[in-house]
Amino acid sequence: MKKNITINLCGRLYQIDEDAYELLSQYIETLRNYFQKQEGGEEIANDIEERVAELFDDLKAQGVEAITIEHVQGVIHQIGQVEEIAGEAADSADSDASSQRTPNSGNAAQSKKAQGGKKFFRDSQNKILAGVLAGCAQYYGGNANTWRWGYVIVCVVWFFILGAGPFSLTIPFEGFFGLLALPFALVSLPFTILPLLPYFLTAIFTPEAKTPEDVLQMKGKEVNPQNLAAEVQEATLSKEKKKSDVSAWDIFVGVLSIGVSTFLTIGFIIALCFFVAFLAAREMVADKWWNIYRPEDLQAVTIPAVFSGVMLLVSIGIPLYCSIHAAMSSLGKVTSWHVRQRLIWFLLWVASLTGFVGCCVWGVGRLDKTQTERWDREAALRVEESVTDALGHVFDKDEWDYFEQNGWELITAENTDRYTYRGEWMTNDRKMRYLDAWNDNAPVVYTVRKVKEVEPGIYRLSAAVRANNTGRFIYLQGQSIDPETGDTTQLTMHVKEIPVFANQGGNIWECARKESDKNSDASGSDVQSSGADEVVMELVKRLAPQDRQRISLANHRKGFGWSYIYIDSVEVKKPSELFYGVTTDERITGSPATTGWFSAADFKLERIDDQKLVKQ
Repeated sequence: MKKNITINLCGRLYQIDEDAYELLSQYIETLRNYFQKQEGGEEIANDIEERVAELFDDLKAQGVEAITIEHVQGVIHQIGQVEEIAGEAADSADSDASSQRTPNSGNAAQSKKAQGGKKFFRDSQNKILAGVLAGCAQYYGGNANTWRWGYVIVCVVWFFILGAGPFSLTIPFEGFFGLLALPFALVSLPFTILPLLPYFLTAIFTPEAKTPEDVLQMKGKEVNPQNLAAEVQEATLSKEKKKSDVSAWDIFVGVLSIGVSTFLTIGFIIALCFFVAFLAAREMVADKWWNIYRPEDLQAVTIPAVFSGVMLLVSIGIPLYCSIHAAMSSLGKVTSWHVRQRLIWFLLWVASLTGFVGCCVWGVGRLDKTQTERWDREAALRVEESVTDALGHVFDKDEWDYFEQNGWELITAENTDRYTYRGEWMTNDRKMRYLDAWNDNAPVVYTVRKVKEVEPGIYRLSAAVRANNTGRFIYLQGQSIDPETGDTTQLTMHVKEIPVFANQGGNIWECARKESDKNSDASGSDVQSSGADEVVMELVKRLAPQDRQRISLANHRKGFGWSYIYIDSVEVKKPSELFYGVTTDERITGSPATTGWFSAADFKLERIDDQKLVKQ
């Protein structure tokens, strides 16, 4: 059902529907714009309106109560034929007046304009963004969608050649060559946007075909009343067709927009859940997700995190809303946005994204500052509470307590500023402390020992160890004491190298996994097999069942790299003192020290001839 309105044309009233009124208004306004540039054009325009009124009177006389768009199209067709004669008369009248003007006057320019010839405009009727590529299709020929896809392909290829390509070249290179390749990639990065510049410059400096005269010039047609009327009629029919028909391109854009909106909806929900969880349960967020274990760290990032969360939701919400609108617009459900509206939404999205990045940088800066201040305080406290042993090694309080309580003696410590560590114990106990040394820039020379008095027998030394480089060993040596003379005899030095599993896998994890879940082989794991033997299996079985379960689940079911190694069948014939521990000293191991880190704990010295456990 269409709405009828009443119009006053040349002092006469007519009932006309909305679509017909829009077409008639465009037609009359176009002709007035055209004829007002000519002398006597106002009279010609009035004559046209009078002629329209006469034709409408004829329709009323035929019993037409309301004028429809079909009636207006018929009137336009008739007037276009009559105006051709009127145009010739107007040209003859102008020729008389032109004899009193210079040759380069306005009529010469008008005649030149009426001669036709293509002129480049942005096509406002078929535009997606600014109408640049649709204008190229009108000027150079071809389909607008073909121009669009071609432009997209050129931009993508250009990006991979000058954008992703140079950065991918930096991946195989390390060290000096990587440093040379990276600046080249950074310099080439701005050139990746070059294909976009012609589009934006053309969109800024090229006029848009807004009036029917502009459209005719864009198509290379002569600007005359007949073509103007035909163009107005064609534009109206095109609008009606767009409202009723959905093209393949519209369907593609709609489906793509639905897919994008679905993806963004999922992202928005996830971001919203994280944001709400942070606001509602900050302690859980800190302990489980962000690995922030200090209250002051959490307090430092709270305000930036809130702002960045809001900016993140906005930066996801804007493209989500735009993609939903694009889907509905392509399917004809809503009216598409103008370029100004799209530009406003784009600028808002850029602003929100910039705000999100800025808040993240702000939060990281505050966290770094807080952690630096805390580390400085802890370092000062360690200096105040530090202990220096007889060999000049400086311990902080926790490390000194560990050495004292477990009977360890630090013999050598070079190129390392820590003697113990915690955080990756095999059961995932973050508070468990163990022997540890680390330096990625210089070889670590480190030796600790423990001394035990033993009776004659056969002994085995075992330990839980891990390392990320070779050259680390556990060792066992001793001296026997003659009870009668008091003379001492040095026993043979025994060493066993620590296997390299870094912080994943290890034979303890593998055995614990098999013991805790014999029906599963953890096929999803990507750690290497440790080749555990019966002794290792026996040592793992001594662990509590709950500890074996924790070991199998530690580090996302990949383990922390701990392995049991042992020095077996060491015979002691006389009462002796045994020295054992971990070392990287080349004078003991025969292998040069290396960089990296290693850890050791859970040393056991056992008498295995009667399976009697000596003191740990």
